[in-house]
Amino acid sequence: MRAPLVPLALLVLVAGAAQGQGRVAPPLPDTTAARYGTSGSLVVVLTEYGFGAGGSARARLTDDVSFVAELSAGAGRDEREQSFIGFFGERETPFKRNYVALVPLHVGLERRLFRRSVEDNFRPFVAALVGPTLALQWPYFDDVDGDGRRDATEDLVGPLGGVDASQARVGVGGMVALGAFFGRGRRTSQAVRFGVQGTYFPVEVDLLELRPDVEEPSRQTFWTPVVSFHVARLL
Repeated sequence: MRAPLVPLALLVLVAGAAQGQGRVAPPLPDTTAARYGTSGSLVVVLTEYGFGAGGSARARLTDDVSFVAELSAGAGRDEREQSFIGFFGERETPFKRNYVALVPLHVGLERRLFRRSVEDNFRPFVAALVGPTLALQWPYFDDVDGDGRRDATEDLVGPLGGVDASQARVGVGGMVALGAFFGRGRRTSQAVRFGVQGTYFPVEVDLLELRPDVEEPSRQTFWTPVVSFHVARLL
């Protein structure tokens, strides 16, 4: 009576093994998600207008979603501006009327992508942010007669020479971006982010001289691609 039981027992073992091979083990829990969801970062920004710098704060809402607040400052200019360097090293930009600094304060949400299928040392995400933007404009040259154009007797004032005569414009802007965090650090991490940023000002920002041959010397909207580099401190 024992002999028939042996093949039956082997059949059960083989069937169990085959069924086990068809199962996929669940992914290991991400024990670092909470740390990466809450952090503070130093940010270096590259736009169509030049470099900028700032900082950001991130607060975890879930393992996949964080609230983000970001403040940065950078230059604003017209794409037609071209600088020339003279024989003695002096720099001059024809038709430039004002220096402009753009200071956006954006808040929004950042969502991590593919958390269950991508290694923890590579954390892709998408982000959408919106908020107010401050534009500060100050003279590029000493406009003695106030006609908005540089005459032969009017000198350049230098990048900081006319800051005391700066004027403010307040607008609203937003950004959508795609990026990723790198590394497995328990205290620090790095990220790179690519996006598009737009800003609208109800009152025009004055960029170029008021000359008949200069079209649209002032503007209300700014659009630029944005590449930003983040060095984050995990909290």
